[in-house]
Amino acid sequence: MPAPDFATLAAQVAELKSAGDSAYDDSRKGLIWNKRLDTARSPAAVVSTRSAEEVAATIRFAALHGLKVSPRGSGHHYGAAALREGGLLLNLGALDFIEVDAQARTARVGAGVLGGALSERLAVHGLAFPVGHCADVALSGYILAGGFGWNAGEWGAACANVAAIEMVTAAGEIVLASEHRHADLFWAARGAGPGFFTAVTAYHLQLHPLPEAYAWRGVFTAGSAPALAGWLTAATDASPREVEVGCFLFDHWDTGEPAIVLRVSACGASEAEARDKVAAFATPPVRAGLIDEPKGEAQPFTDLFRLSPMPAGKRVAADHLWSEAPLGELLIAVHRLRAPSPHSTIDLVAFGGHSRIALPERAALSLGGGTGAGIYALWDDAADDDANRAWVRQVNEALSPLRTGRYVGEADLTLAPQRRAECFTPEALERLGRLRATYDPGGLFFAWP
Repeated sequence: MPAPDFATLAAQVAELKSAGDSAYDDSRKGLIWNKRLDTARSPAAVVSTRSAEEVAATIRFAALHGLKVSPRGSGHHYGAAALREGGLLLNLGALDFIEVDAQARTARVGAGVLGGALSERLAVHGLAFPVGHCADVALSGYILAGGFGWNAGEWGAACANVAAIEMVTAAGEIVLASEHRHADLFWAARGAGPGFFTAVTAYHLQLHPLPEAYAWRGVFTAGSAPALAGWLTAATDASPREVEVGCFLFDHWDTGEPAIVLRVSACGASEAEARDKVAAFATPPVRAGLIDEPKGEAQPFTDLFRLSPMPAGKRVAADHLWSEAPLGELLIAVHRLRAPSPHSTIDLVAFGGHSRIALPERAALSLGGGTGAGIYALWDDAADDDANRAWVRQVNEALSPLRTGRYVGEADLTLAPQRRAECFTPEALERLGRLRATYDPGGLFFAWP
């Protein structure tokens, strides 16, 4: 292979910083959300693109010079999956266009579009999409992993609301994949996560009428878990499937004491309809220790992001698992496991009727569960790395007897190769392997983290 002449590629793309350039470190660090890992690995170059044609040029350059490619949308990934050793870090963040056809209720959006920006833009047209819970998550990796976002109980996984996907293959070919064209690629792009083997540049979305939203919140002492567990399970079972029930364990923002924050939200055609859906949670057990008085309020759909903030600029370790156990049973399993950092949280999320989020009929996204458990350690000092990572493992072990699978978008796939098998059905994982061999036989795209 000829030695890479990065000056040649730099002339074809928006920006290129190669290892050794004065701005290389700042460029690399600025693209990775998890500050524990933003310098953990060193690409040969960071390439920023503004169009599918520039992406294609980058991929053809990589193939010519024997370089691997790692696409990156917003960099908001707990394991920094886009940051690999050697090869090209392909930054798609500038692909942030949004084209809305309000009459058809569709949109064509760039892979780098952030959920918050998309939600605001769609609301102008009275429309909405099941964006991720954090405003700074781009559609790229979110939809590739399947996407479990706002109002998913009604609208299903985000990738179930995608009609077509624009991508660039390892051969440098720009293709449009759908159920009817390049169906194998369309199947894989909806759920393969960081194991996908093309560079996605745009999504064609199916939209929904903008709903009204209502949220109820109650804050209790961590010691209230035994009093809350049975009621929490019963109220969840009694609610419509569109209701999202979040049970969060972290240190209270004012008192600093271990707390259980219950956040229940629902959407509807009117505020009254949304409020009625969360009615089962109106009266928590009197024996539960209150920190903050329960309250409910109407919220614009575009403000739901405020209910689940994930601070930026932190060192992070995370994991995820699916379970069919009742929400209260998972709460009992972890309520005594206090994190070393006050920023860390255990997020237990279920939907009304203890129902599963609807998955596409034909997609790599093939596993879900009645309850999702996200384990998120966030801290500031590198000296605390070991303690916080150990806490994540401790919580995972406490929940393991109840585990039925994992979510590829948030599970720590670096811990063991068999982890990826916990994210898919055996048939889906085997098919992903066959498709990778077909569409990327030379291994141009980095494989699983």
